[in-house]
Amino acid sequence: MTSNQLTVTLVVALAILLLSGGQVVKAELSTLFTTPQEREVIDSNRYKSADNRAPQQVEEKPIEASIPQAYREEVIQQYRISGITISRDGPHTVWINSIAYEDGELLEDNSKIKVIVGDEIRVRITTPDGKNHYATSGETLAVSYLARAGN
Repeated sequence: MTSNQLTVTLVVALAILLLSGGQVVKAELSTLFTTPQEREVIDSNRYKSADNRAPQQVEEKPIEASIPQAYREEVIQQYRISGITISRDGPHTVWINSIAYEDGELLEDNSKIKVIVGDEIRVRITTPDGKNHYATSGETLAVSYLARAGN
């Protein structure tokens, strides 16, 4: 094969690649450059996926308060708040006892987590008896509450 034939072959191969690849590049670019409305939808759906679990909801009225005293026992828990991450686009995250929880989730004992953003970023833990306890990153929170016996 002469150098002219090699050059022609390379030019033809390059032209074929560019023509077929150009369609793929165009399709990828059209999803990259979106309108502000489309971008807002993309951002709002960013954290939604099939494997994400929705935060569990807890009833506002404490169930434990209606249980007679004879059937309740005192539960003592310690929560170590090792970090709080504030997210602009998704749910806030709190690390409690080295486990990550999203804002609004329930702990193993059905205590509810709420991240409070203000002058001081802190987490509110609402125990099953309806009492609120507050802590910030680096603190250990000791709480006690009455729960159904045998829980």
